[in-house]
Amino acid sequence: MLKFILALALTALIAAPALADGMDYAPRRYYPQRFYLPPEQHVIEVVQPPWSGNFIINGARFTARSPSCFGWAAGERIRLLAGDWNARCAVAVFYRWGLNELQREGAAGG
Repeated sequence: MLKFILALALTALIAAPALADGMDYAPRRYYPQRFYLPPEQHVIEVVQPPWSGNFIINGARFTARSPSCFGWAAGERIRLLAGDWNARCAVAVFYRWGLNELQREGAAGG
């Protein structure tokens, strides 16, 4: 038993300087990673019959409300300003990207 106590005391004397260096434990820091994605780009998928104002956008049917929407064609880039992409709204407002101009139009969902 005496050997065990002496070994314990000797270990404490040897380890004491290592514990007395005053270094604190540095916690792991969390650096949040942010992924920036480009804005969504949607197009008019189908206009059927052509120039009718009946569109399929993002898999949902939309009907044009103003006559200026009747000239929209399949493949034109659009952006949703108000409403829902899945046509769960009474009125959706889209921007149509034309030849260096931005045109604001409305279409009814359903």
